[in-house]
Amino acid sequence: MHKDSQVITLGCRLNFWESDKINSIIKRMDKKNLVVFNTCSVTNEAVKNAKKYIRSFHKINPEVKIAVTGCAVESDLDIFKNMNEVSFIVSNKNKLSEDKWDIIKKSFKNKSLDPLNFNISIKENPSNSNIRKFIRVQSGCDHSCTFCIIPKCRGESKSDSIERVNEEISKNLKNGVKEIILTGVDLTSWTDNKYKSSKLGDLLDNIFKKNSSLFRLRLSSIDAAEIDDKLLYLVKNEPRLMPHFHFSLQSLDDLILKRMKRRHNVGQIINLFDIIRKARPHVTFGADFICGFPTESDSMFFNTIKNVKKLNITHLHVFPYSSKHGTPASRMPQVDLYKRRKRAKILRELGKKNYVGLLKKEIKYKHNILIETSNGIGKTENNIKVKVKSSKKGDLIMTKLSSFNDDFLIL
Repeated sequence: MHKDSQVITLGCRLNFWESDKINSIIKRMDKKNLVVFNTCSVTNEAVKNAKKYIRSFHKINPEVKIAVTGCAVESDLDIFKNMNEVSFIVSNKNKLSEDKWDIIKKSFKNKSLDPLNFNISIKENPSNSNIRKFIRVQSGCDHSCTFCIIPKCRGESKSDSIERVNEEISKNLKNGVKEIILTGVDLTSWTDNKYKSSKLGDLLDNIFKKNSSLFRLRLSSIDAAEIDDKLLYLVKNEPRLMPHFHFSLQSLDDLILKRMKRRHNVGQIINLFDIIRKARPHVTFGADFICGFPTESDSMFFNTIKNVKKLNITHLHVFPYSSKHGTPASRMPQVDLYKRRKRAKILRELGKKNYVGLLKKEIKYKHNILIETSNGIGKTENNIKVKVKSSKKGDLIMTKLSSFNDDFLIL
């Protein structure tokens, strides 16, 4: 969970971008006694956490009005309608509408309040800085993965125009931003609304040509089935495209991938990773995984373990399968919850082992590091966390690191 002034963000990087926009609207309204929860519903646990955080916040700040928006509102509306702590509900469709928030503004008056108490383990929104910014280029999804509720929550795929994206990037660069992260629900489905044959690689190519002062560009989660030739060309030839790529793999067993209705198989992933590694030798890979998907046997799970080792995936986001009502997967034979959690623990431990192996390997090389915090925490180009003494927030430094611990390279 992350805090961005009067907006509390749970969930994905697209939520971070949206929270930034919502916060700007709230500030213009000058409503000091309104807080917005921007929620997630990718798992049942995410919905439960939203309820928990709302109740905790209301208990500490009973005079503050709470508005709830985000995917959990779309998937579990009745839960939030029946919460006495919630004053307003705003749909995903309307969350960026100034008119909608203006209606809320007119419904109550400001009160003189003490500063808000956010004592519920909230981190700062990582996009809420002058160092790095998330930029939305796409929202929604046209696919039908059997486990996923998000197309219902976000609607069909919609792409932002090249002009709008470049305008927002240019504005941020002028404000001193050093790193841009492109985000979306299904990022690699981006297409130009005028020229439907265009792909994500075309957008990136245009961004690099139009923004000469852009130092670092990252991609959030991407779909291996939609990687285009122009994107692969830029991976090899554009040093400003950071060499870390996070894929929404979900499994590395072919039968489970088929039952998930994913559009890739294991062989295609192995081939793609090999192509990218040859193009950028110091590249690192991350991936999302679901453990205990319905019908997943021990041998199927072992295939995922075996292939994570083989591909040396170092940045893992691992979730036990969460059954979402109305999805095809919810009607399949379910795996015991204990097994789901145990498999998730095993896979997380493997991810940690792979990450430590990466630290041992990379310590002998020089790295270009962007310092992101005032206490010297930053990241290498290939997304390794670093601690550097005597550095200022926003510094870009090239150096060789001297040691490491379980999480960081250290200078």
